[in-house]
Amino acid sequence: MLRDTVLINACVQLGLLSPELVTEVQRSARRERKELLTALAFANRMPISAFYRAYAGLHRLPFISGKAIQPSPELLRKLPQSLIERRLMLPLASDENDRIRLVVADPEDHAGIQQVKRILGQTIDIYLAAPKELTHIIQRVTLRSAPQSESSLKDNSGAADNIFDPVQTLDDIFDEAYLLRSSDIHIEPLKESVQIRIRVDGRLQDYPRNFTPEEGLSLMSRLKVLASMDISEQRMPQDGSLTHTVDNGVEFDTRIATLPTRFGERATIRLLGSDGDALSLQQIGMSIDDLTRFREAIVKPHGMILITGPTGSGKSTTLYSALQEIATDDINILTAEDPVEYVMEGISQVHVSGKVSFADALRSFLRHDPDVIMVGEIRDGETASIAMKASMTGHLVFSTLHTNSAIAAVSRLADLGAESYLIGSTLLSVIAQRLIRRLCPNCKHPKQASTSELQQLGLSQDTTLYEAKGCANCMDSGYKGRLALFETLWIDNDMAALISQGADESTLQKEAKHFFSLRQDGIAKALQGLTSIEELDRLALLPLPRTAEQLDDTLA
Repeated sequence: MLRDTVLINACVQLGLLSPELVTEVQRSARRERKELLTALAFANRMPISAFYRAYAGLHRLPFISGKAIQPSPELLRKLPQSLIERRLMLPLASDENDRIRLVVADPEDHAGIQQVKRILGQTIDIYLAAPKELTHIIQRVTLRSAPQSESSLKDNSGAADNIFDPVQTLDDIFDEAYLLRSSDIHIEPLKESVQIRIRVDGRLQDYPRNFTPEEGLSLMSRLKVLASMDISEQRMPQDGSLTHTVDNGVEFDTRIATLPTRFGERATIRLLGSDGDALSLQQIGMSIDDLTRFREAIVKPHGMILITGPTGSGKSTTLYSALQEIATDDINILTAEDPVEYVMEGISQVHVSGKVSFADALRSFLRHDPDVIMVGEIRDGETASIAMKASMTGHLVFSTLHTNSAIAAVSRLADLGAESYLIGSTLLSVIAQRLIRRLCPNCKHPKQASTSELQQLGLSQDTTLYEAKGCANCMDSGYKGRLALFETLWIDNDMAALISQGADESTLQKEAKHFFSLRQDGIAKALQGLTSIEELDRLALLPLPRTAEQLDDTLA
């Protein structure tokens, strides 16, 4: 196995860790008798596999993980099981050049590599993988019988000496999700196994190992116990929650939902508040002009501010950031949420449940002398009516709506039964948002925009864009974290008059003087090098590029 100091030095040389952080964590790790590598992983919030990716990048070795690690049954038969287990090496199928690929946990284990070369008698290319993932794969294949049939290399429940520990395994899954800055964990039963996928930056990725159905049941039982669910009930959906504490003492809450499926019970775990330190208006990604207008709006004595967008678009983060900015000792802030995602000091937060609806909470709030009210979501006409009337009687109201654009919020409120004059007289601003992946600052690569890209962006002059490349810092994805794109509609007197008159969406958009679209914000952030044009395409924010023939016709 590669020594911890070698892995840490690789991260320092590539700029993923600062020498000062290493020294600081080294002192605390000695005091608390913790492994330095683990302590650094949690201090810098990066998975252990990132250290191995850094080593691979520094030494120009290909790094391999996940489903790409497919052992060759034919080559496995030729190698002693003790060699594979002790040295953590796995041969993969030969490539198109008839070269054997050997996946190792320690490329500096020259004796082991030479032994494999002598046995197989072929040219070998070395690939690096994280030891933990390699160990799981080796445990998953049966190497005990000799000679072995190809069918014996399928997943099994593990040898008798590999006892499955659901308590430690679930903790490991939560820790990995935290280190990857994940938003969700999916536990999904398949026909012959149970897979776990983790959502990172909006994309699902496989957990390094699969589980047998029996192991999956043990995991689900452990999860249900912690979440105060009924263990014996497997045919009805259930909801629960739990708090997990990671190695460095950070706590985060989770929301858990289970659902019976064809091959068993699945669970979805939403990680809440693990980025609570990021609740700042300065950090959410608004342009300077929009941020100035937003800060002016959130300190007004009354009116309504709406944040719109699909589920998982960062609406709650924007709302909490606004509340964090205005929360002072001299104002009373009440919130109704489902669920409470971030616990905030000095704010009374109410969890809306089956017994207490948003409308019920709002009615009660008005008897508690509020200055600012936050309603998690306007779902029905009753909630909309109470919220708007509250904003007319001296309260500042924040809420969210599920609409695709800022201007569509006006017609959505009307669909819920709100009177046009009431909408026009209460709305201060509507902000629609989406989350988009942020280019990794460590490895993003500049390029000149092509003709079709300039056309999509609506530009004519030469422009520098940035594209994803991939490194250890971003786990070879080319992206690190997400940022929000904002579509902003600021309501002035003329716009309020149009809304009160019941103007349609096209008229409102045409006449809006203070409107900035998602597309405009996306292009601005691509030109700043914050994201890529591929990400804007993924969110369908750019027109499709025209063909060469169409461009020729335009020029003619």
